Amino acid sequence: MAMGERYWEIDAIRGISLIGMILFHITSLMVIFHMTFTMEWYYEVCRYIHLGTSIFVIISGVALVLRYGRMADRPKREYHTAIFKRGIQIFLIGIAVAIVASLAIHFIIGDGNYMLFNFLQMMGLSMILCIPFLRLGKWNIIPAILLIWAGFLVKSIHIEPIWLLPLGILPDGMFYPRDYFPLLPWVGVMLLGVAIGSVLYPQGVRRIRIPDAGLVGRAFALIGRHPLEIYLLHLPIIAGVLYLIMIVSQALGMPFGYL
Repeated sequence: MAMGERYWEIDAIRGISLIGMILFHITSLMVIFHMTFTMEWYYEVCRYIHLGTSIFVIISGVALVLRYGRMADRPKREYHTAIFKRGIQIFLIGIAVAIVASLAIHFIIGDGNYMLFNFLQMMGLSMILCIPFLRLGKWNIIPAILLIWAGFLVKSIHIEPIWLLPLGILPDGMFYPRDYFPLLPWVGVMLLGVAIGSVLYPQGVRRIRIPDAGLVGRAFALIGRHPLEIYLLHLPIIAGVLYLIMIVSQALGMPFGYL
């Protein structure tokens, strides 16, 4: 495959991760709407969600390497600027999502457990923070491990300034924010993807032989090509459907769920 073309396996893995995210959010919203009678299965789902998220973030790191391949004929500064602009865009969309979600939590759920630093905010800033590391290529494995390790260390730290929240440091006694993805360890996970991408797709060109996608692979790849759109649309759609089910079931005298 020529330099600059999409690789179906990257989109397919991203698509599978997105499906896992959707299933997790369905279960989470069912818990919020009190549509489940036992929590054991929900806790089982929670055990695996970070695995799926890690795969998605790793693939995003690989995608940074692939993007370099698509822009190999342009100045390196243009490549870095493109990543920076995309990171800012995703970060700002994340802020908008956090504001809308927190308002919905306040007026509909009312438990005070707001969204303060979500997945999109983390992804946008992580892309920007990865820019100076891109030149390290496969050696990004070293800062990746150090940053992931730092993420586990800061979990035990609780100090007052709330502005440290993006790093994974929460004030003592503070609630755990919804959809909370701090930069530590997640920027390290993205750098791990950069390291993997530099080995498997040096200069953005596939180094290993991969069979053709097939029908299933193409289906997953189609989903994986639209991660931002799916992220933004799936939650309001799922919440709307579950809320409608709750209202209709109550109107029929067979209540299923409540707020």
